[in-house]
Amino acid sequence: MITVRTNINLVSGKIVEQLRKIKDREYLLRPIAFDVITLMTERIHKDGNDSKGEPIGSYSSEYLKRRQSKAYNRTGDKKIIVSLTRQLENDWSVIATPKGYGIGFLNGHNLDKARWVEENKGKIIFNLSEKERDYATEKLNQLIADAISQ
Repeated sequence: MITVRTNINLVSGKIVEQLRKIKDREYLLRPIAFDVITLMTERIHKDGNDSKGEPIGSYSSEYLKRRQSKAYNRTGDKKIIVSLTRQLENDWSVIATPKGYGIGFLNGHNLDKARWVEENKGKIIFNLSEKERDYATEKLNQLIADAISQ
């Protein structure tokens, strides 16, 4: 008679735990959303680029004077960075949704501002860029690989 000893219970338990982790939106989606919001903030409010990576535009001389007034104390840089009082970029938030996490504004007025800028400039600004989507995909793959390797 042959006796077979196995650790199948241990192995299957580990696999189940790995699958649970991969299915957990807190583990996968939340950190990706926080990373992507940082990338979007830099692209829009620092670099002044739309979702295609192209410049949003340039401020008019008149508006640039207003931006440089003591009330706002902004630089003389003419590139549009969709920021005057910083309310818009400070309101960016990672928001839990039924399917995971999204990026949006907590204040409806700031959403209206974002839509107005996109409409006024004829550009899609507040969607993910290709670079941001690629980053999210790479980060997702990394998190899955990390969960499986544990």
